[in-house]
Amino acid sequence: MESSIAGNTKSVCLLGFPVAHSISPQIHNHAFRKLGLPYAYIPLSVEPRSLADAIYTVRSSTAGANVTIPHKEAALHYCDEISPLSSVTGTVNTLYLKDGRLCGTTTDPVGFYRALEKFGHVWGNDNVVILGSGGTARTLGAALLLDKKCSSLVIAARSKEKSAALVSELKNIGDIPVDYCELGSLESTKFFNDCTLLVNCTSVGMYPQIDETPLNENFLHSGMTVFDVIYNPCITRLLKEAALVGCKTQNGLLMLLYQGLESFKYWTGVNVPDDLFSIADLQALVDGRKSS
Repeated sequence: MESSIAGNTKSVCLLGFPVAHSISPQIHNHAFRKLGLPYAYIPLSVEPRSLADAIYTVRSSTAGANVTIPHKEAALHYCDEISPLSSVTGTVNTLYLKDGRLCGTTTDPVGFYRALEKFGHVWGNDNVVILGSGGTARTLGAALLLDKKCSSLVIAARSKEKSAALVSELKNIGDIPVDYCELGSLESTKFFNDCTLLVNCTSVGMYPQIDETPLNENFLHSGMTVFDVIYNPCITRLLKEAALVGCKTQNGLLMLLYQGLESFKYWTGVNVPDDLFSIADLQALVDGRKSS
């Protein structure tokens, strides 16, 4: 059944600046059409000075929104209610209405978990090293600790000060050991030797800087699973070099899809079946963005 814009169509927005590169509209509108749901997903390029007006519109006239860079932190302050995870990370990527109240949460961890589980990953015993100390690193690190998904967690970034600052926040979550190191330093070697799950949360290697990598290949070993949140290009230099030494590897495209479908559930109450999407088609959408 195909849906179309009509008087009863509910809108969902993407709030970001910029948003032209996003494939989220194609993902959500495809699901709305296939499931025959009266919704439409609309990207809105919102400058920071206009965020309050945009969220007022979300609150009064839509079923909800996704929030992306640079608004994930600022949007939280307009919510009436936030999830326990968002209260820790200080960010939201999903806004939805409940009993007239604007609620916020972040669905990135669910997307991350489901993406790895899709390929048989079992959670609970990993020594995790996260590359980076920004918002994605904070969100995934906090989630892993809250949900007790690992045995230990290390934050590795080029700035030792930023790594230390993030770890000082994360140490307040649960009782799982958390540490930090300066990326590439001699002291970091022991953490990478013990690492069983490496997660790149930096933008290093993203198109068009495809020849860059956040980590020297000497730190990689076959006992690691390497997950790169980047999905453009589909095989980053990090993933290519990891595969050469025998690592299991995965890019961030499934994470993007699954975090989006978790948001979809908040807006519609509907679980989207996995077979509604072709990963090859989604990757083709990403590749098409590069040449446009």
